Amino acid sequence: MKNTSWIFLFLSVITGFMLAGCDPVDENVTGDDIRDPYIGMWQFVESGFKSTKTQNYMVSISKDSGNSSQVLLKNFGNPGIPDISVVGIVTANQIVISSQSLSNGWVVEGNGKSTNVNNSSMSWTYSITAGGDKLYYTATANRQ
Repeated sequence: MKNTSWIFLFLSVITGFMLAGCDPVDENVTGDDIRDPYIGMWQFVESGFKSTKTQNYMVSISKDSGNSSQVLLKNFGNPGIPDISVVGIVTANQIVISSQSLSNGWVVEGNGKSTNVNNSSMSWTYSITAGGDKLYYTATANRQ
C-alpha cells in the first residue's frame, strides 16, 4: 500500500509538471493569409489628376510569392503601361507602398485602407512624381 501511494504521488507530480509546460493555444489564430482580403481586381476612382475630371482604371492586386507580407499592384496610378507593378506591404488594415521608382520614370508612394468590414472598398492617398512634379491623389477602390 505504501508503494502504491508513492507511485500515485510521483505520477501526480510528473503529470502536473507536464501540464504546466504546455503552451496555451490561441483559438483566434486561423492560419489565413493577411493578404487574402486585398487580392483581386479593384476599380480605382481617382481625383487630383492633372485635369478637372476624375480618372477610373483597374488595378490587379496579387500575392508576392517571394515575401509573405507583400502584394503586387499591377497598373497602380495608371502609368500608361498596364504591366507595371508596385510592391505593397500588407498590415492589419492597410497596404503601404513605400517610395519606389517605376520603369516609366514615375516615383510612387502612399497607402490604402479598408473602409468597410467586408473589405470590398478601400480609401487611398498617394503621390506620383513624374517629370519633376510631385502630385498628390486620393482614390476610392472598389472590389470587382
